Amino acid sequence: MKKKDITVALILILIAVYLIANRLHLMPKIPIFTILFTVLFIYTAIRGFMRMHFFEGVVSLAIIGCIHDDILGIEAITPWTLIAAAVLIGIALDMIFKDGRERKDEYYFSHGEGHCTGHVENGADGEYVHVQNSFGTVSKYVNSDSFREANIENSFGTCNVYFDNAVLESARADIRIDNSFGCVNLYLPSTWRVIVKQDTAFGGIKYRGSGSNAEDAPVIDLRLDCSFGEICVTFE
Repeated sequence: MKKKDITVALILILIAVYLIANRLHLMPKIPIFTILFTVLFIYTAIRGFMRMHFFEGVVSLAIIGCIHDDILGIEAITPWTLIAAAVLIGIALDMIFKDGRERKDEYYFSHGEGHCTGHVENGADGEYVHVQNSFGTVSKYVNSDSFREANIENSFGTCNVYFDNAVLESARADIRIDNSFGCVNLYLPSTWRVIVKQDTAFGGIKYRGSGSNAEDAPVIDLRLDCSFGEICVTFE
């Protein structure tokens, strides 16, 4: 079963439990928008923990705590103290479990070559490219004569990745983008044919221009995962 299906199933179960408990007067009455936002952040929390993106998961839990601070009796630490603590804990957990998350990503990208963090990267790249950004801005110009796979992770920042100077190793390559609470701008050659699989959770994905429709054009399998942010794919 796909992780997305598991997450949605858990949320449906939580909603069902709430409806039953509410009818049995076992829970206080909660306004509909409070319920919707609670379900929303439960979804992002589960999604973050399942992907080992602890920052997203912990911050989502903190927001739920702020929404229900009166019920939980934590008004003294909401909102800013709780949010600040969640940010610090989330960053710390991502640092501690970074290796585990990278091993998990090897399911899709089996090499760590071409790792990039910082403001601007223009160096030569090999077959595999990894771009990671948090709380900042990074621009990556992929310069490769044998490009095969790229993994782009962005959270609470802006990430610009350019593939104008990338030549595919074979007729097909993979690009995976995981964006949370940030913006990723992806620039692809219009001569590439792109096959997209996307998953959004209260985020937006938009396209400018279009890729090639030619059957013999190089193919990119593009996997887009966006929550509370935006991914923009531009064909040049």
